[in-house]
Amino acid sequence: MKSQIFNTKCEIKEKIFVSFLGLSLFISFLKLFYFSSPTFINILLFLTLLILFSALSFLVYFDLKKMEVHRSVSFFLMSILLVINILLFLLIKDEIQITSTWIYSPYQNILGAIALGAIFQLIVLLTKEKALGQGDVRISIIVGLLIGFNNLLSWGYIAIFTSLIYGLLYAIIKKKKVKGLKIPFVPFMLLGVITILLLKL
Repeated sequence: MKSQIFNTKCEIKEKIFVSFLGLSLFISFLKLFYFSSPTFINILLFLTLLILFSALSFLVYFDLKKMEVHRSVSFFLMSILLVINILLFLLIKDEIQITSTWIYSPYQNILGAIALGAIFQLIVLLTKEKALGQGDVRISIIVGLLIGFNNLLSWGYIAIFTSLIYGLLYAIIKKKKVKGLKIPFVPFMLLGVITILLLKL
């Protein structure tokens, strides 16, 4: 029986985000092993990023295909990150120096999750889920738990401007009106997260 893996036709969206995952992991590998010594911490950090970036890329892929957030994966990831940050806050209550440029703060992460989650939940309530859904609220909490309150502004610029550029290009290529055009927002939310995490390395 022949394998059908390499016979599968990928759409351009899938190719772009699979390439982005590969590029993200490649940059992580270079920063952690080529530009610095391969310590146990760096190996552990790379494996963590491998799992994290893979999960985030799956959420991106699912949103592109179905125009919705995968319920169980997003809920599981949100729960795990929340438990980790709460435990670290209760046990350490301080910042953790992961790399020379990355200071991990559970307090900032929890604050970021509360702030961004509250904003997204408010949008959901005001628009009655026409602009955003409950899945987007879960993603916003994940975003906050990963990048922290102090990086929300930078993340917002990346997420909003890349989604606007994509929307305009999509409208031009498909010859559709920009008004009323529906585009998935999760890919751009998570693009901002991965970009900020890579910059912190």
